Amino acid sequence: MKDFFKLLTALLLYGGFAPLLGGLLAPRRAWQRALFGLMVFMPSLPPGRFTLMIGSIEKYRGHTKGFEVSLIEVFAIALIIAVAKSPRDPAMPRRKGLPPGTWVYAMWAMAGLLSVFNAWDASLAWMAFSRFGKGTLIFVAAAMYLRDDKDLRAALTGLALSLVVQAWICMKMRYLEGYFQIKGWFEHQNPMSMWAYMTACVVFAAALNKEVKGRLLWLCLAAFGAAGLCVLLSVSRAALAAYAVGAAIVLGMGWLRGPGVRTALLSVMGLAGAVMVMMFAMDSLNSRLKEVKESKEKNAEDLRPVLNRQCKAMLHDYPLLGIGWNNYGIANSRPLGAKYSAVLEEWDESRGFAILDEFYWANPLTESLYWLLLAENGWTGWGLFLLFEITTLWCAARAWLHYGRSLTGYVAFGILVALSICYLHGTVERILTQTKNLSHWLMLAGMVSGMEMSRRAEDRRDRLQRA
Repeated sequence: MKDFFKLLTALLLYGGFAPLLGGLLAPRRAWQRALFGLMVFMPSLPPGRFTLMIGSIEKYRGHTKGFEVSLIEVFAIALIIAVAKSPRDPAMPRRKGLPPGTWVYAMWAMAGLLSVFNAWDASLAWMAFSRFGKGTLIFVAAAMYLRDDKDLRAALTGLALSLVVQAWICMKMRYLEGYFQIKGWFEHQNPMSMWAYMTACVVFAAALNKEVKGRLLWLCLAAFGAAGLCVLLSVSRAALAAYAVGAAIVLGMGWLRGPGVRTALLSVMGLAGAVMVMMFAMDSLNSRLKEVKESKEKNAEDLRPVLNRQCKAMLHDYPLLGIGWNNYGIANSRPLGAKYSAVLEEWDESRGFAILDEFYWANPLTESLYWLLLAENGWTGWGLFLLFEITTLWCAARAWLHYGRSLTGYVAFGILVALSICYLHGTVERILTQTKNLSHWLMLAGMVSGMEMSRRAEDRRDRLQRA
């Protein structure tokens, strides 16, 4: 009965509230900006505040444990309708077609759905398709929304505020509540730290642009510092490296594009801030590094390569479509997945552990996003996912080169850096499969797709004027 009411709520939200909200927002551009600012802020909210789960399997640890309903998706539908119905500004060139990358993402989702034919539990594959397929709405909404500089500033405000708020939450959890590895309002510290460094690249790039002044400048600077604090308190070594490398690359772009007083001042402030933040939270980082060192001394081989070998075995058996989307969690564990569980059992046996069946009924999942895709979606899904990643990077690079020293060009570069590091990070973390990070990623990717749409529209207008 509870699921029935959840389903009814979902139908009302997607089919009733979203279209009504879209119609209300259509003539009100400022309200559209406020809504998208809220959307980019929402991934930082506590888990469960903007989602509900239908048919939840509480103990399952895959991509999703049910059919997920998200308010971000509801708002995405409303925003798509609002933008489509908005009066067109005659000074702006008309944009045509779907945002670049839409069909590639949709094809990847369909390829994942085709794995249902191999799935050990078809319902789990449909759950994954429901979550990732609806992600298309978020991507399209972000691309359609971003049309001018004011739209971009509203998005930057939402991103910056989310980092500042999250930093306060992390400080509270660390110094008032006594937690060690801080996860903020996220399910785990790794998703929080990845979200933080990706957002940091974007707001820092914006802060370097001379068009950003006043409150937005100070907010972006505060957000960049807040992101560093979040990453340090998460005690994630990879995220700390990503944050430092991302900041260095963005700062390097600032020097190449237009060295000046602001760039020099931010360079000095960045170094001073890094020293202060490191002193502030170095105790946590040192404790974590000590734990990692002790773990390496105890175990000759890390668990991650062992789990990747499970994926390789699944790919060997199901090379085209994979073992089934969202099915890795049952295929790598007993009782159904005894064949693939044996990979982990052999590793445990080599370390002197007793092998009892009941210990292997809920084996851990691989941490690598790409090995997980290969295992569950085969070469087809993996290839299409990589194609979508390449498309988003291409859109970001085109926007950066086209818009140059403008705010749009700087933000495009920040997103390019964020996406590049995130995709590399995916080799050791499957963070992009989680709801909040998935939504955040698709909004950033959608923004650069929208920039590419505008660039194409401007090129068409220029060609017509020359003709």
